[in-house]
Amino acid sequence: MFVTNDESLYRKVLALSNHGRVPGGKQFFPEYIGFKYKMSNLQAAIGCAQMERIEELVSRKREIFRYYAERILAMPGLTMNPEKPGTVNGYWMPTVVFDAQTGVTRESLRAAFANENIDARVFFHPLSGLPMFVAQPQNRLARDIPRRAINLPSFHDIMTEEQDQVVDVIRNVLND
Repeated sequence: MFVTNDESLYRKVLALSNHGRVPGGKQFFPEYIGFKYKMSNLQAAIGCAQMERIEELVSRKREIFRYYAERILAMPGLTMNPEKPGTVNGYWMPTVVFDAQTGVTRESLRAAFANENIDARVFFHPLSGLPMFVAQPQNRLARDIPRRAINLPSFHDIMTEEQDQVVDVIRNVLND
């Protein structure tokens, strides 16, 4: 528990307790080295229950990814999450990366998805681009990919019709 009447301190502690992310700031962009150790007994119980059905959960995520991949990878200039030989990708968040030649940007993607009321999320910023770490300007690829990538909706109950809407947005962005 934390109690204070200092607004500035409150905002700093709130950001630190949320992985260093400032409320209202950039999505998935920490301003500070933070933490998030919050887990209630209920959350722990849910986590244990999920572990009992981990195969089912991963299988569903892989199914969602395959559905997207079959439709998206047929379009020119797009790549998605790789799966290296000898590994099994859980596909927590299916990601589409647009080749630089397409001219598609994170901002145009976010706007297109927002226009259709679809919650697509930005690709993660590189750690070397965050203010609490030493900048690594030589990491050109790590800085470039988030500017032309998007994480697609992949909740377990997503319907194929909803995935088709996501695919249509991508197709429309490419054709603009």
